[in-house]
Amino acid sequence: MIKRIVKYLKEPDRLFERLSIFIKMQFRFKKKNEEYWNSLKDKYKGKRGFVIGNGPSLKMSDLDQLKGEVTIASNKIYLSFQKTDWRPSFVTVADPLVWKKIKNIIGDYIPIVHISNYLNSSESNANTIYWKARFRKNAKGFTFSDDMGYGAYSGSTVTYENIQFAVHLGLNPIYLIGCDHNYPGENNVKPGVAILQSEEKTHFIDGYRSPGEAVLPAPIQLMEAADCEARAYADSMGTEVYNATRGGKLEIFERADIGEIFLNNLQSKDTT
Repeated sequence: MIKRIVKYLKEPDRLFERLSIFIKMQFRFKKKNEEYWNSLKDKYKGKRGFVIGNGPSLKMSDLDQLKGEVTIASNKIYLSFQKTDWRPSFVTVADPLVWKKIKNIIGDYIPIVHISNYLNSSESNANTIYWKARFRKNAKGFTFSDDMGYGAYSGSTVTYENIQFAVHLGLNPIYLIGCDHNYPGENNVKPGVAILQSEEKTHFIDGYRSPGEAVLPAPIQLMEAADCEARAYADSMGTEVYNATRGGKLEIFERADIGEIFLNNLQSKDTT
């Protein structure tokens, strides 16, 4: 902390910029946002739910199976809407570059978009709800929140905020799908520094990113540190979090077979 203060004293322009951003963030989170989050607290307590990543393992048939389930998705998930009748229960955006690209069109597809208060919704066509961005507080570098009214901690991936969102809703168990945890062409990246998208497919649908497009990369080590924090919190509170992604490289959460989950859905329907 002292080193950071000294650094800002040496760079007064940067200090002013940071203070300006901080003040704007505080003004964005209004009473209506707090009331909204309070209304959702433990709304689905004890009910299962799904946090959906946009990795290449995600299939349209998966989304079709999730109709009627509580689902939290993010970013350009609306690109799936032309191929499935499924619609997510909640949608989030935390990536500043993604928000800049989609803020003027996402409202055409999503009735309410949940975003961090470090993003600016003033030029968006979407109906937005802010959460307060909370940043690193403990020795490990991450903290976990079970109350979105208080805020959500950043973990270098919106999936981390979405797991906090799921816990806020009271969901248990929580299943992750489409979280491949593997980004070809993004080795040795610096957090927060944009790179150019490679030719390789990194998401569930063609056109999600274009080759050469500026994107914020995935710092795998930071993401894994955040996931470890989520796992530790869930274990301490008796919340079950499973990785039901087909394949991928995320091994921090216990694995579950998404095919078996869907098969059980069919069997339970047949017996009712």
